[in-house]
Order: sequence, then C-alpha cells, then structure tokens
Amino acid sequence: MENREENLQKIWQALRAGKRFFIAGHLNPDGDSLGCTLAMTSLLERLGKTVYAYAAPAIGNDLQFLPGLSKIHVGILPEKPDFDTVVLLECSDRQRGGDLESILTQAETLINIDHHLVSDDYGDINHIDSKASSTAEIIFQLFEQSSPDNVLPTPDEATCLYTGLVTDTGRFVHSNTTAEALRVGSALVALGADVDKINQVIYFTKSYIELKLLGRALEKMEMRFDNKYSQIILTRRDFETFGATPAQTQGIVSQPTMIPGVEVSALIKEESDKISVNLRSRAAVDVSRIAQTFGGGGHARASGFKVTGKTVNEVADALAEVVYDVVKKLD
Repeated sequence: MENREENLQKIWQALRAGKRFFIAGHLNPDGDSLGCTLAMTSLLERLGKTVYAYAAPAIGNDLQFLPGLSKIHVGILPEKPDFDTVVLLECSDRQRGGDLESILTQAETLINIDHHLVSDDYGDINHIDSKASSTAEIIFQLFEQSSPDNVLPTPDEATCLYTGLVTDTGRFVHSNTTAEALRVGSALVALGADVDKINQVIYFTKSYIELKLLGRALEKMEMRFDNKYSQIILTRRDFETFGATPAQTQGIVSQPTMIPGVEVSALIKEESDKISVNLRSRAAVDVSRIAQTFGGGGHARASGFKVTGKTVNEVADALAEVVYDVVKKLD
C-alpha cells in the first residue's frame, strides 16, 4: 500500500470528483460496516453528492438507533444503476457486499476500503490497512486527510464511527486495540459521539428471547481437546423453541473464552439455507486462518464462515478436526 496519508488523499479527491455515489458495506452488516456506510453517506451529502446507500439482507435490532438509518436501502438495489463512483466498505472481495456486479461494472471509479488481513485489491483505488482496528478508524483518518476542505465529522457521523470502532475492538479490549484506535476513539467522543446511547443499546440491552437463547447455548456448550476448545451448536429447533433468529446470538460465542484454558470458541448455527459459524480466540490462536480453511475470514481473534450443502453435525465435525490440529500444537 502507498503511504497512508497519500492514499487517503487520493480517495478524498475521488470523493470530491464524483457526483453520483453507491455505497455499501458487507452482507449482514455489523456496527463497523453499517456505521461507516452511514457516516460516508452523511459526509457525501454534505459535499452535495447524490448518494444511494445499501445494506442487505437486514439490519439487526441493536443497530436501529444509528442516526441516518432511514437513508439506507435495505435489500433494495436501484433498477437502473447510474453511478460514477462506488465505495465498498469492509468488503474483502467484490462479492462480499452481495450481488452488485451490475453496479460495480458500470461505475467509472470503484473505491475499496478495508482493514481485514486477507483482502483483494479489486478497486480502482484500494486502501487496505490490516493494522487498523476497524474500517471506522480508517474513515476517521480520511476525514483528517480532507485537505484543503478540512472537514470534521458531525456528532451524528461521530456516533456512527464510534459504533464501528467500539464494536470491532470489543469496547477496547480485543488485541486490535492500539494507541491509534484509542486516539481515534477519544477524538470521536470530543466531536460529540453519543457514547452513553451506544453502550446502553449495544451492550446493556437484551430481549427476553435473547437471554433465553443465551441460556440454551450455555447449556449446550461442550468442552473438547483438554478444555482448549469450546463448541456450541444451535439448531433450527433451538431457534424455533424460543421464536428466535440466528441474528439474536450476538455475544454468545465470546462467553466460553472467559473460561481459563479455552483457546478457541465456536458457535455453530443451523440456519434455513446454510450453516454459519462464529469463531473467537484468546491469544494463542489466529482463528482467521481456521475460517479461511472453510472459505471465510475475519480477524485473528474474531472470524467466521458459512457452509451450504452440509448438515450442522458435518460442519461441526470438520471444524473440530481443524481446531484439533491447531490446539494440539499449543502443548
């Protein structure tokens, strides 16, 4: 990657030059993906641009508080794409945002901004910084390189970016919490990020159904490989029992990592059309490498993947084999 500041200035000039923008994060947007989409949408509108913001297939209840959410087209693509610039946020490959080829191919400029360790250079302009804690951190740095305009985030934009920063760092406790992440967080708070609302909604609010599902998950937790690996399987019957959805499992996969000795935690969910897996680790294991074995990816301490055409038990068995090969090397 080029000099970070120079690369961000190149992106800023492209934002200045474009007129009609399409912006999207990855499928099933998390706080970082959606927060950055909203902050960029607001910024571009302030610059007088026409913006079509997109997210799919749905937005979780825990992110419904984000300012500007009504601007997002959820699962609805434009019938006749006419964009000169596309910005993809936190999409490690060009398919990560969904079926967007009709939009990507007709745009003059494709900007790719990401912070994942494994990410393709598919854009006309690529800014991939694997040392960044989050894409939100990168977007704030983009504001800082907005010369000669010198644009700063509004309080609403700061709230969106702080949401991305705090969710990807796990409230500044994950290993990606760097001095730069803390600097950006401090700056966003100073600019008016609504820290109290973010904490209350994301971390201190759970529905009755979510708590019941957490209880079921902990009941089903299995310890394997000398208690180094924790596995939780939630089937469709589990979700049906509580009238819950797989989206209501936020935070469950991290619970077993509180047990001393657990190095890898897996939450394996049986959904209607696929098996989805979330992975977490403490310090010794890079779970992104495990996820890559199954076509997924993510971060060293938090990753995931999806599988179709196999049963939940088949996926669990295949995953256990890979995890065993990893954790046995820790002895």
